[in-house]
Amino acid sequence: MTNTDANRIPLMFQAQIPDRGKIQYAGNVEPASQWVEQWLAGCPPAPTQADETIPIWKRRPLPPTVKLPKFGDSVETQDYKIRWRLITNSGQDEDVIRPIMGAKGLPFFPGSSMKGAFRRACLTDTERDRYCGTQEITPEGNSRTLPGILRFHGGYPVDMATWANRDRLVDVVHGQQSYQVMDNGATHSANVQISLYQSRFKFGISSRDSLSQSEWQKIWQIWERALLSGIGSRVSAGYGYVDKVNPDGLIIPLSTSERRILSAELKGEGLLSQLLNKTGEFRPNLFKAGLRGHTLRLLAGITNETVAQTLTQSLWGGIEGEATVGKVGILFTVDEGDIEFDRHIYRPNHKPISMPTYTLNRGKLELLQIGEISPELRKFLGYLLRFSILLGGFGKSWRRIHHGRFFSSYFKRGDKPMIGCHWEFLPESNKLWVLNNVPNLALVTRFLDETQQNAIAWLKSVGYQPNSYVKNWRETWHRNQVQVWGRIAKNQQDSQAVKWFHGAYFNQQSIKNTELTGWAAKKGVESQVGRIWHRMYPRYVKTKAGKRIRLNDEYIELLTLFPDGSADSNQLLQFLDKTSEFNRLW
Repeated sequence: MTNTDANRIPLMFQAQIPDRGKIQYAGNVEPASQWVEQWLAGCPPAPTQADETIPIWKRRPLPPTVKLPKFGDSVETQDYKIRWRLITNSGQDEDVIRPIMGAKGLPFFPGSSMKGAFRRACLTDTERDRYCGTQEITPEGNSRTLPGILRFHGGYPVDMATWANRDRLVDVVHGQQSYQVMDNGATHSANVQISLYQSRFKFGISSRDSLSQSEWQKIWQIWERALLSGIGSRVSAGYGYVDKVNPDGLIIPLSTSERRILSAELKGEGLLSQLLNKTGEFRPNLFKAGLRGHTLRLLAGITNETVAQTLTQSLWGGIEGEATVGKVGILFTVDEGDIEFDRHIYRPNHKPISMPTYTLNRGKLELLQIGEISPELRKFLGYLLRFSILLGGFGKSWRRIHHGRFFSSYFKRGDKPMIGCHWEFLPESNKLWVLNNVPNLALVTRFLDETQQNAIAWLKSVGYQPNSYVKNWRETWHRNQVQVWGRIAKNQQDSQAVKWFHGAYFNQQSIKNTELTGWAAKKGVESQVGRIWHRMYPRYVKTKAGKRIRLNDEYIELLTLFPDGSADSNQLLQFLDKTSEFNRLW
């Protein structure tokens, strides 16, 4: 077969090799986009009408008519909307995760998977056996299947508009754990997957027996309890969670109270992640990435490399060594009106470049229980979330303060990219604030001590001792490897350190474009992750009456450094100690 002949065959039917059906090249959007276009061409939303003005012998063949699935009259149905994304891995392709498809190319959620989730959500053996069936042993000693009364018909999109979004189907996952925490030389690459974005699905269940309305209500309650655990793959990263859609179109969030470990009301702003086609997207898996990274850093400061990685994977899941389902999942909820999207436009060399941005006014982050959660782990998770907000943020450029908020003069010439992010707990979650009543910031030191102590308590609870630490990683949370410095800033334009990242800080000494601050990709040079985190954390205090409040417009300016013994590093530490307003807190 020639290349010309091969190109006439859709990519999904070609061999999974380069230059054929292999689309796993995240640096090149074309193969994945072509794959999606060919897929959608096979399932048009409505029959194409023939052009009667053209003679029959001149008309082109019409594309096939594909009708969306419709359940029978005996099937009870309910609609749900995917909160973010849904992955149902077909397992058909060697190099890419893509949805399970029906005979006409339409994605669906299998009835067998639906039954498995429903079965696990049954609270009693009686429920499970009645609805899903069981096995019994005959008098002759043979095993016999006793079918349940329910039949699970799976789920299908309610229409083309809710799933066939060309700009959103090509999804990207970019594992950066080694690169972000351990070593700049670690390999990391983005991987393409095909997932459904905020689609609406209709699920169907029927019964062999005639059932009362109250029992059907009970059945749907069991199914919705199953949905609370997420469906499909990567649920610990925020995929596969749904809301109920009423017949009138009203969307009703499903309650997660039974599985909630903790929740936090947040606001934040920063840079959006981008899909391969440069579409900006707020991706809730940024929370898992941040929390997972800090889990690894904290454990690396109290145990060896193997244990740190093993416990991190047991908590958050992963595929290193042996595929593991984590103990904790992430769920983020935001109302449409509470998040705003925009673009930062800058013009280096007079050529406009656009960066998608977000401003989140209110959102709810929940940590949900998937596996067994011990009291020690539950307490550690609370400290972990507060630690993440205290010293950094979430998402792109989390190691830097939001320059639009704290260094507005940086953009006067209009030729600078946006840098950094900013996150805060809202007053509804004031119990998660790190209080700082005293000017010397001793309460920050105490909090960081308590965070490490709670990490040690969890480590001991699973049978390990804090008798080592990882010396060769870039970001290990051990007193020999990290320092935290802080000062009180009078207002949001009073950051001193932000200027050091863009010029000299003392006697022409500079950390710009050094290993301390990292640098963006340049011609022939790969991007580097720096050794400094910079944060402007709102100053919270407790009044004499015991009320938690935010103190005027004050911030705590924090620098977290992972010194490497270089001249740049030693000079900065000497400056912080002898000349600056910063005090060492940890």
